[in-house]
Amino acid sequence: MSTYTYQIATNSRKDSSVDVLGPLMPARMFFFVVVEEPGRDGFLVRHTYATVDDPFLQELKLSPLANERQVFPERYGLWPKGTLESPATVAEHVLKFESITSYASSSTNFPGGAKRFSGKTVYVDIAAAKRSGAKLVTTEEIVQAIDQYKAGLNAEQRRKAEYIRRKILSMDSEVLVQPRPNVPAAGVFSKKSLGITLGIVRYARIVQVIGLGFTAYDLGVAADDSIRLKSVRPIGKEVIRQAGGWGGGVAGGWATAAAAARIGASTGSIVGIELGPGAVVTGLIGGIIFGAVGYFGGSWIADQIPDM
Repeated sequence: MSTYTYQIATNSRKDSSVDVLGPLMPARMFFFVVVEEPGRDGFLVRHTYATVDDPFLQELKLSPLANERQVFPERYGLWPKGTLESPATVAEHVLKFESITSYASSSTNFPGGAKRFSGKTVYVDIAAAKRSGAKLVTTEEIVQAIDQYKAGLNAEQRRKAEYIRRKILSMDSEVLVQPRPNVPAAGVFSKKSLGITLGIVRYARIVQVIGLGFTAYDLGVAADDSIRLKSVRPIGKEVIRQAGGWGGGVAGGWATAAAAARIGASTGSIVGIELGPGAVVTGLIGGIIFGAVGYFGGSWIADQIPDM
């Protein structure tokens, strides 16, 4: 470090002091764009009520907010009519024996959905639903639930159950979503918003921009060690230590090992940590460093890397 000399005006008063600000610690700032691929695992198609005045919706006597949620899941997220505490079973839901349940019906018939039903069409991103904790009940599981349930029905009810069972298999391809408590609006698309998302942004939505700062002094010391030892490990360890706090801070929000690895891999070519004349850490190193930080604590990883 350079030696600095300060010219400070003082006085003769005993024990007087003057606060002196040192030079600013230089830092280097990196920005990372996190992208999410909608429809990576496919979409479920759901037909919703067209308006809050729909007579079938009004018959349910839901609250005004619940009515809005049913009509505009792309705005409020996907909510069931009931809650997780609702006692209705899978079979009771699909057979229409119960209307207020913890499930929401959808179809794997993309993009038209179940042909027997009409209304406004929305699309639920399967990956987003799973990330939110929602449970999916497949078509096969629905059919099994009907088969078990209809054994306790009378003859007329069994005929109705068998009719719906055949429709589910041949036409509807029904899948139930059990939100916990909802699938966020970011994972639900209208026809228009899905077209915009898949068309304009070329299959990726920017979901967050991260600013990450590194203190130049510690990186400089580590860089000197890397040059002296002719090894990337010292600078790699320091980057992981400094990024570890950032990785832990965002882990609860969105960072998973795969997401963090994608950050490093996709932006590795722009991550430049200068080691000396012509030496740069980039590309694959960026992917390894930030992928690791997203999964473990930075300090723990750094301690596992030898200096040589």
